[in-house]
Amino acid sequence: MQTLFDAVIYLLSTIFSIVWWIVGYVFWVVVWLLLPVAIVAFIAMRIAEAVIGKETVRGWLKDRSLRWGGGIWERLRQALVASSALPFRVMFWLVAYTVWHSLISVFWTPRWKPWPRAWDKRWKPTATPTAAGARSRTSRA
Repeated sequence: MQTLFDAVIYLLSTIFSIVWWIVGYVFWVVVWLLLPVAIVAFIAMRIAEAVIGKETVRGWLKDRSLRWGGGIWERLRQALVASSALPFRVMFWLVAYTVWHSLISVFWTPRWKPWPRAWDKRWKPTATPTAAGARSRTSRA
């Protein structure tokens, strides 16, 4: 019984460490990518309020945010209606594929880049012809 308990604890601690790593990764992405954008937007808004006027800027911002929020709600409602027609098995596999594809994209990148590989293949020397009377690509006779 002790070994089964140890295995369960090991499995749970592994899952917890993976989840904790993902949370930490997302946190630092937010700190280093989104926080500077938010700070610059806040400073730009304060400068615009000082130059144009407080009510004008806030009215413009409210109009844009309501329009953007309304558009998101419409798209979300359409997606919910469309996904309600799917069976649960399909929804499960859609979520599983999305998670799998995200993990593959994060942890694995191909070793070759498509453009240099194609460029190298373009300038590859031509093979010698084996058939009698065959001409190579470069001969003009």
